[in-house]
Amino acid sequence: MKDIEEQVLCEEFRGSKIRYWEDVQVGDELKPVVKGPLGLTDEIAFLVGGGAPIPSLAAHGVQLRKYHNHPAWSFRDPETHALEPIYAVHYNKAAARAQGGLPNPYDVGFQRQSWQIELFTDWMGDDGFLAKSSAQYRKFVYHSDVVWLKGKVIKKYIDENGEPCVDIETMAINQRNEEVMPGSGTVILPSRDKKTFPLDKRLPAK
Repeated sequence: MKDIEEQVLCEEFRGSKIRYWEDVQVGDELKPVVKGPLGLTDEIAFLVGGGAPIPSLAAHGVQLRKYHNHPAWSFRDPETHALEPIYAVHYNKAAARAQGGLPNPYDVGFQRQSWQIELFTDWMGDDGFLAKSSAQYRKFVYHSDVVWLKGKVIKKYIDENGEPCVDIETMAINQRNEEVMPGSGTVILPSRDKKTFPLDKRLPAK
């Protein structure tokens, strides 16, 4: 656990240090981003930070009225007897077992993909632009799982718009050495030779 926590804390944020297209080579590997062990508070923080579902979470009478109008949105927790949203599969063991017959709560798909996006943005820095992100949710990431997000440059080229692009293949591997989310992305980087920055085309002039 100590080793995993040290890997989590070793995440590198490139920030304002410019990564130029000319300095990137096919085969370059991105420094991994490590998440986990996934816990209850991680899921609560994700919900509070903007990952709440549709219908959004509420409490007491406000939520009860929603459940009465839409009975399929909820189930009754066998321990507390409270009505809980079916979305609780992400933080409530009873919900995970009732809705999917699964042993534990699990992550949200786009939560996991946000980790992939973090891998890209850590690597490209503030002056890069993430043009494309794609991911396949292959397996559940349960509470207590650890995920290593990795990436490798597979192509470097100038696209049809004359912009310097890099294609990156990504993977997400859990502690059981299972691939839980293969993916890919395209990053547009500043060019030292062309003296171009991708954000110049995308942000309004000051």
